[in-house]
Amino acid sequence: MLEQKPGPERTCVVCRRKAPQQSLLRLAMIDGSIVPDPDRMLPGRGAYICRHGQCAKRLPRLRNRWSLFKRPIDDRQWAELMSRLGC
Repeated sequence: MLEQKPGPERTCVVCRRKAPQQSLLRLAMIDGSIVPDPDRMLPGRGAYICRHGQCAKRLPRLRNRWSLFKRPIDDRQWAELMSRLGC
């Protein structure tokens, strides 16, 4: 009997929980803006967060948030992302 291989796992950058890739929300940096990438198709560096609202709400308070996309992220960019996520 063939065993099904598990799909790729990713880690939430907020709570550090490992989960299957499709159960997390990918964030991507496009033209200096952080945008949700639910289909995981946008190019460039991405970061994953849990789909429930708690991790999204805690995202701007991360101490190492500059390292998520290997570039500084200002408060305006976080505010835009939070409005896109509905937080």
